[in-house]
Amino acid sequence: MDAEIPRSPEDFHDAQRRQGFPTRLRRVLIGLGVIGLSLACAAAFASGTDEDASLIPASIRSNAPDRLYTRTSIGDDRYRITTRFDSFDGEPLTVGFELSRDASRASVHEFGIGDAELDALLAACRRRVCEQADFDRRTSQYYRAHGLRLREDAQQRTHLFVDVAQAVERNRERVRPVAQALEALARARGEDRAWTIDAAVALVQSGLLYRQPAAAEDGRRILGFYPPPRALERGYGDCDTKAALLAAILQNLTDAPIIGVHVPHHYLLGIAGKPGAGQAALRYEGRSYVLVEAAGPGRRRPGSIAQPTALALAQPQGVRIDPMF
Repeated sequence: MDAEIPRSPEDFHDAQRRQGFPTRLRRVLIGLGVIGLSLACAAAFASGTDEDASLIPASIRSNAPDRLYTRTSIGDDRYRITTRFDSFDGEPLTVGFELSRDASRASVHEFGIGDAELDALLAACRRRVCEQADFDRRTSQYYRAHGLRLREDAQQRTHLFVDVAQAVERNRERVRPVAQALEALARARGEDRAWTIDAAVALVQSGLLYRQPAAAEDGRRILGFYPPPRALERGYGDCDTKAALLAAILQNLTDAPIIGVHVPHHYLLGIAGKPGAGQAALRYEGRSYVLVEAAGPGRRRPGSIAQPTALALAQPQGVRIDPMF
């Protein structure tokens, strides 16, 4: 999926004359090329080691013996979610927490593209006979307000991508119950903060299924990305969805700065800290970040990354850093 926005007022008004302004502009707005990673994650990284090559059908319960994810309604407004997964040492762990239905709904409704909202934007532009600069400004503001960004590629084509860092910032408080459940588990076992962070990584990698979200949900075009509470409600996500969820959980567990790392067809995280022997890391603005894979279902400790990720990082022109602090 790839389409360019009109590049000049002349192109813009010519499109109005040829095909009718509202229909043409809507196609432009919702047909922009998507750089957010969801469509590409599975194709490039499906290996059975770090992501689920079989793309297990969406389900709240998995029959896999080492994974169980259940969701139970508590009244009309909450869920009780329980997930079972293995630690990096192979110990079975179970974590339970509550999730607000409203948190999941709100996380989606404030994100992505709504047709009714586009209708209002289109109608306002038609009444005012928008010039190109006004059109660009209004659409850019709309996307920023809904967790999306516009950027140009090397050919000066404009694309739309998910602002993962904004999704993390908006939703870290909504996923605090997961962090609290992990902290309670660590206290009960007499474990430290480092163990708790490792448990959070293992939970997201293998406690949730790897599966690509739909392109649209709840009447919104979400570009194949779930905000963190919706990922918890559904019990699955792909690389960028899981990375956002993990970052939001970790921000409740540590004050260490976190970055998102985009490489072609994949997304992972970096946690500020001194890398240990053999740990993969990168430097950003004078600080070292230990790299963390979130996608799963293979369990990888912080600092252990997939071979395709390492190869992609060796080509810096394809790397984008998203600060999450």
